[in-house]
Amino acid sequence: MKSMNTKAIQQLADATLDKYRSSIPRKAFEEFVKDIIAGENRATAFRYEASPICRASFPSTLDEDGARCTVEVTVYRLNAVAVNTFLLDGPEPLRRHLGISEANTYITKHDIDDLVTVVRIIREEAPAWQH
Repeated sequence: MKSMNTKAIQQLADATLDKYRSSIPRKAFEEFVKDIIAGENRATAFRYEASPICRASFPSTLDEDGARCTVEVTVYRLNAVAVNTFLLDGPEPLRRHLGISEANTYITKHDIDDLVTVVRIIREEAPAWQH
């Protein structure tokens, strides 16, 4: 299959961005298109990335039983591939990419499409019995 030329890709990208302007961040989409144009090697052109930009954790207790836990909150910046994957497929690909389970994990999307917050509740193990 013959690849599209740069002008055709750019025209298609502009039409797509105009159609979905409210749901696709311009900078992330432009980087995605630039990767398509420049990337002859698919291994480097379509890389899924989520970079942590801030993280905090604090001790808490679970409402259901009062057990102690740690709440970890991380804000990630997604690249264009990850943004579009999130918009199309939801949070599951991000969970797989980060290597975290669905249990006790909550992912919140921001108004800015390339930011997500991941909240994990890490349950503390019961103290070992000592005799």
